[in-house]
Amino acid sequence: MAGTRPATPQAMFTRIAPRYDAVNSLLTLGGDKRLRRRAVRALDLRPGAEVLDIAAGTAEIGAALAAVYPLRLSYVAVDLNEQMLAVAERKFARLRRKRPSNDWQLALGSAESLDFPSSSFDAAVMCFALDDMDDPAAALAETVRVLRADGRFLLIELAMPDSPLLRNLLRLRLRLIRGVAAIAGMDSVAHMTREVELDRGVEHTLARCENAGLELESTARHLGGLVRAHVFRKRKGL
Repeated sequence: MAGTRPATPQAMFTRIAPRYDAVNSLLTLGGDKRLRRRAVRALDLRPGAEVLDIAAGTAEIGAALAAVYPLRLSYVAVDLNEQMLAVAERKFARLRRKRPSNDWQLALGSAESLDFPSSSFDAAVMCFALDDMDDPAAALAETVRVLRADGRFLLIELAMPDSPLLRNLLRLRLRLIRGVAAIAGMDSVAHMTREVELDRGVEHTLARCENAGLELESTARHLGGLVRAHVFRKRKGL
């Protein structure tokens, strides 16, 4: 276990909201859009599927769904930060033109207390957010609650690569980024590099999801292991 990852304060999300997508692209070498598209394919959505994006931020998952699935979907992006949702709403204007048959919705709310009835969604997604929760266990419990029987949950998380060589190269790159960010006064970028370095490992992630009532279906590595995309099923009988 590498340590305890620092949760990102909401004030930082508010400041970085207009540049959030650009920062993600910087940290993932420009591959963040591509990896989201690859990840959402694993949900294997059917026409009319209802998808909840938890802690959705700027709703980049919605853009990935629109790019991958030509079928009709219902997509709800819920986030605690109004500035992130404001960026998402501007993105929705483009998505509504691209996929006019889809239902695109935004909701202000907490992942630990979702304002949706139980068994409301066919799929849920959480991207780069679980360690920012005040109570990750409660957020996972709420995710399970709102999923329908046999519903899928896609969890996308930053991680350190498996290869020692790649880990060392990534640490060097993160330190360089952090140094540039410090000079430029971009504390949000420095914070996100520390989050990556303090990754607690895939076993930690899988254990807390399984404890919440989720069964692992598949795991994919992206960007040399910097990002892991796990697909879970809601355990039968929950």
